[in-house]
Amino acid sequence: MKFIVSSSALLKQLQQISGVINTNTVLPILEDFLFEIEKNKLTVVATDLETVMKVHLDIEAKDSGKVCIPAKILMDSLKNIPEQPLTLILIKILV
Repeated sequence: MKFIVSSSALLKQLQQISGVINTNTVLPILEDFLFEIEKNKLTVVATDLETVMKVHLDIEAKDSGKVCIPAKILMDSLKNIPEQPLTLILIKILV
């Protein structure tokens, strides 16, 4: 899965929903953002199992798919990247 998104637009949207991400959770998956890509639309979901928040962004993508990305790592990385188009390539590894 490969897509292109503005670094500042992505960071701004993630900051809006990151408040529901709790780093002290029993379920580690709740520390992640769920990225869903379909037809040049990115939907990012964050939840604490009581509250669900979603944001939508227009992106450039040829594929569709879903992936969970650790929220803290992604947010910390985006804060250090200047405004520019980001190309994210996610590779599925089968074990």
